[in-house]
Amino acid sequence: MTDPRVLALDGGLSTALEAQGLAIDGPMWTGELLLSNPEAVTAAHRSFVDAGADIIITGSYQLSFEGGRRTSWSDDDVERALRNSTAAARLASNDDTLVAASIGPFGAHLNDGSEFLGRYGVSAGAIRDYHDRRLDILLDTEPDLLAVETMPDLTEVQILLDLLESKSVDMPYWVSFTVSEPGTISGGGNFAEACALVENYANAMAVGINCSPLSVITPTLSGVDTELPFVVYPNAGQSWDAESMSWAGTHEFATHAHVEEWSNAGARIIGGCCGYLPSNLQSNR
Repeated sequence: MTDPRVLALDGGLSTALEAQGLAIDGPMWTGELLLSNPEAVTAAHRSFVDAGADIIITGSYQLSFEGGRRTSWSDDDVERALRNSTAAARLASNDDTLVAASIGPFGAHLNDGSEFLGRYGVSAGAIRDYHDRRLDILLDTEPDLLAVETMPDLTEVQILLDLLESKSVDMPYWVSFTVSEPGTISGGGNFAEACALVENYANAMAVGINCSPLSVITPTLSGVDTELPFVVYPNAGQSWDAESMSWAGTHEFATHAHVEEWSNAGARIIGGCCGYLPSNLQSNR
């Protein structure tokens, strides 16, 4: 990335772990290694730091108490893994590396692709409860910021950001959405509405798109006027198959031309999501 105003984000943590020969196909994904092999998670983070990442995202995306109960984890196991997620990233970081604690959506723990659909059919209270205790623990680990990511649903984001505000914690965060068609959030609503929502919160530092195909990103960003900078980290062009719990289709990675388009549109944090290895990120610089 040649624009000095752009911070380099890391890539797919699970992808980097798979490259080490590790299996992460269980319901808790990377979270399982945060209990059984946190050193491997640190090594995966470090591979992105060595490739020039200014920001690394923790492996807490899939971790939740509800998800733990569905997979016979105790609440203590979940809390320990959450704390390990920040610790593993810190051990991999340099003095100038920022650690962003991942806050995934309610749908992540369902293991059925709901994080790309939204509209969970549960109450606002259930969504709030899902995020509440996990947020308290992650905030207590003192990351540099939060990555509220892979969000399909405006309602969930408002619940989550109101909850963060109620905790009166001065923690910067970005919110990134999954986008299904140019300008359209995967769970309904449009990206302009999403930006307007996030702008209402004082600690929001960026808004953007993640785990979405390359084809939707530039037309989505170009159609929006927002005071916030954009954060962009696409997936590698594949589609998630919820039945097989795997990605399907052909890889397509961002090029330097894509990165230039996004930075010209106002993106100030750019990286990759599922499917991106450190080598894929280096090719964009």
